Amino acid sequence: MNDKWRLFLQKLKNPRGWVLALVYAVTLLSIAGAMVILFVDYTGTPLEIVAYALFALAALTLAYSVYTIVLFIPKWRKSIIAWAERREFTRNLLRNFGFRTIVVAIGSFAMSILFGAFNGVLGILERSVWYGALAVYYIILAFIRGGVLLYHKNKRGADTASREYRQAKTYRGCGIWLVIVNTALSSAIAQMIFDDRSFQYDGLMIYATAAYAFYKITMSIINIFRAKKQDDLTVQAIRNVNLTDAAVSILALQTALLSTFNDGITNVSLFNTLTGSVVSLGTLALGILMVVKGNKRMKTLQTEKNDGQQAI
Repeated sequence: MNDKWRLFLQKLKNPRGWVLALVYAVTLLSIAGAMVILFVDYTGTPLEIVAYALFALAALTLAYSVYTIVLFIPKWRKSIIAWAERREFTRNLLRNFGFRTIVVAIGSFAMSILFGAFNGVLGILERSVWYGALAVYYIILAFIRGGVLLYHKNKRGADTASREYRQAKTYRGCGIWLVIVNTALSSAIAQMIFDDRSFQYDGLMIYATAAYAFYKITMSIINIFRAKKQDDLTVQAIRNVNLTDAAVSILALQTALLSTFNDGITNVSLFNTLTGSVVSLGTLALGILMVVKGNKRMKTLQTEKNDGQQAI
């Protein structure tokens, strides 16, 4: 093996600079060319050779591009972390679970408002109780998340005892609103069952939605356990609300899957009733537990405060 060949293989194993840029450019161009040629009737024409060559080139370059991405992921990760550590906001996102929870809650708050408004408009246009109930559900979720965000905006300056008491009160308030939101949720589930309503996703959207729904419920469950290690009850409250939201996403996905792939034998109404009941009762139970836990914590803090004043 001569030196030039050895150098070439070395560059293939660890591509750098212009080699990497060239590989990605060829990959993009070959994939684009392969997709374009699919719309041309190339069978039995000279273009057939070009088509197969493009398909082979696209496959090879894509595989090699994936290899380079996997190769550099650890290095990119270190670089991204190093960059994030130099800035306070991104450093807090990396290190502080509670801070990250609140930042994510801001996005969830905005999405809840958008979903609520969207379903509200559909409810008015179609005079549908189904969409109306969903609108109320998402608006109340936005209200719950907004309450927690408002607490975090105004918590500065309070002493530790007052802050903990307000956390417990906010936590209890979230539980009360979860019990209330269950009314809207139960109404939507009832309309879904009795009026044979379901969520609809066109084409490949159903697969993307399924992946997102399972990711959402998985991360919600993981974060519930992580939140329990936090002293801040409002962080736990946000994660509880996110779990409820994720459970509804799973219910929505089930209705869409059963509607799309129903073989005519499956009892769709039964499956939707069972899953809907689990989600509704689970939301109700979670809300009640939050109210009980919040009340208990508030009483404990109040007792400690009174004992401290008497000691003085």
